Amino acid sequence: MTQISKCLHVGKLIYLILQKPELRRCRQKTKRATMMILWISINLKRRSYEEFRDIVLASHIKPLQKGDTLENMTFEVKWNSLAGKNKANQSKDSTTEFKKGTILPKDSQEFTRDWRRYHKSAPDQYNYLLQIGGTHLGQIFKTDINLLGDFLLALDSEYQSQDSEKVLEILESLCSAQRFTLSVQFLSGKEKKSCDSLIQKLESSCDDSAWKERIAKSKTSYQLNK
Repeated sequence: MTQISKCLHVGKLIYLILQKPELRRCRQKTKRATMMILWISINLKRRSYEEFRDIVLASHIKPLQKGDTLENMTFEVKWNSLAGKNKANQSKDSTTEFKKGTILPKDSQEFTRDWRRYHKSAPDQYNYLLQIGGTHLGQIFKTDINLLGDFLLALDSEYQSQDSEKVLEILESLCSAQRFTLSVQFLSGKEKKSCDSLIQKLESSCDDSAWKERIAKSKTSYQLNK
């Protein structure tokens, strides 16, 4: 192999190494990659380019430790190339569950972001609304409720009688928004039907006089008496 060919081989290997995501984020790992290149250069006489390419693609690059030299460096080969991907996917799933399940949004912007990113199906939306609860929803939506129609559709389609108290609390809390009346007026025909259907389900869930009074107030607030 000529000197020019060696340089071309080493250049290709440098490119392959620096494509590793780890090396773009960590200076220490870049140092280790440099030492790997030197090691490859020294051994070019005894190895083919294809062999070195396999080493680069399969190697598990760790941060450079103090005292590392070419003599004591070892290059661990990860034969199961899917192991790292599976681990990354598990970590991503855990992060998603953490965001979905344990952190309550601080304002309407955070809520809208999480609603559209993580809760796209009616069952997910229904459970998310119940998880947050009426009190916190009232604090989040103090001015506008741009998702009021979506709330009504999800609550109506997935309603469970055992959740009647939580659902009514949500409807009552949303009424405290400054522009609630305007939000109701902008509901589509389908959303208004869902609202009417939901109120009827809530009304039939209990015969208590206090409950009936709360239902009557909700009908007025959501303009269902017209």
